[in-house]
Amino acid sequence: MIVIKIGGSLIGTARNLVSLLHEYALNEGGRILIVPGGGVFADTVRTASSVYGISDEAAHWMAVLAMDQYAHYLTDGTPARLITGIIDPSSIRTGASVILVYDLLRRSDSVSGIAHTWNATSDTIAGWIASQLDATFIKATDVEGLLRDGEQISEITASELLTMGETCVDPELPGLLLSRSLNCRVVNGNDPDRVIDAIRGVPRGTLISGR
Repeated sequence: MIVIKIGGSLIGTARNLVSLLHEYALNEGGRILIVPGGGVFADTVRTASSVYGISDEAAHWMAVLAMDQYAHYLTDGTPARLITGIIDPSSIRTGASVILVYDLLRRSDSVSGIAHTWNATSDTIAGWIASQLDATFIKATDVEGLLRDGEQISEITASELLTMGETCVDPELPGLLLSRSLNCRVVNGNDPDRVIDAIRGVPRGTLISGR
């Protein structure tokens, strides 16, 4: 099982990526579960929150619903299908599926440990889903990987990442990777070949190791 978070920053090319991932998974007999970012849909919630004073609790669930909007966008015109749960992983079919996360997180809120703040975004949610499925975790975004002093990092530990300040992953993700001993590879999703290489285990982007 491969879990790939497709960031909202890829909205212009994301559906092509989804279609190519579905074709790849079918050819390989594999299963890819796509976790949508929030993108422009979550940005609307951010704007509304800053203008109208929405609480962190309400904004969290509104942003999760924004992820579901992006999920519908990702499957519109692509062969991937929407799914609503991960309780029975064997029900996830060969090919690419896109998960609707709102109901899943509502059911799991007491055990997921995901903070209801803007520091815990779709990155952390995707990492939690990957840990539940014991899956390989890849974050596809619009940059080549993590940078330090303007230079791309090929590998970093989650412990080191905690000290780096703002990066292209959300602030809560390193702690989740540590607590679950989960790795995350960050790759540029504008180049589908890089994502497929990451699935195959070819070093691309930045590997964040869960230690």
